[in-house]
Amino acid sequence: MPPFLSRLRAGAYDVALDLGRSAKTALFARCSGAPLRLGFHRRDGREGSWLAANRHLPPQGPGRSKLLQFLAFADLLGLRPRPLRELAITAEARRRGVAAAEVLAARVDGRLAYRGALVTAEIAGAETLFEALRTAGTPAARRALAASAGAAVATLHAAGISHADLNLTNILVHPGPAGAAAALVDFDRARMSGGPLGPAARRRNLRRLARSLAKLDPEGALAGPEDARAFRAAYDAAGGEPCVC
Repeated sequence: MPPFLSRLRAGAYDVALDLGRSAKTALFARCSGAPLRLGFHRRDGREGSWLAANRHLPPQGPGRSKLLQFLAFADLLGLRPRPLRELAITAEARRRGVAAAEVLAARVDGRLAYRGALVTAEIAGAETLFEALRTAGTPAARRALAASAGAAVATLHAAGISHADLNLTNILVHPGPAGAAAALVDFDRARMSGGPLGPAARRRNLRRLARSLAKLDPEGALAGPEDARAFRAAYDAAGGEPCVC
């Protein structure tokens, strides 16, 4: 037996992670003697690597980023710090073309009880959609804000992402090359699918946004029927599907 494998077998390990999903890395995991050996599902593994694992990730599907795959291992171990989830999901959302504020770094201190922090890139001139609607000087300005939000949400849904807390304070608006533009934040509890969201998932997400508007603007002073039509028109144009709202 090679010296490396002898040293590996002599160690004491609780968990072995097969991140390489190859016959070689599967052999290392097996020789570790760890009682818990985590590996990829047989649909995603190669060279029979899944045979060495005694617990497997759910199928990851093609095109899933390495960052999200590693995060899936953390989920399997019960390690789910929200800052790390937000870093990974935001990076994947941006990779899919979603207008999301870039998360530059995440920090987690502690294990079971932890403190976390995020570093997010500044967007020049950005403010929440709620604040922008409050200070919009004209009906045309409000319609432009509604349209920018509709386009951003449509891109989100077309990318297969359901935002768990879609509201007027998690949509940032800022000056763009063609006028008002929007960017989304707070992705730590977002859910992702392999293709565009279906009508039911879109409807649930848009209803959440509507409830946010009703809560923050119970009198209907910030957005009216014309603004709703501007949102729907931009959503239809950007997402390629009618707004189910």
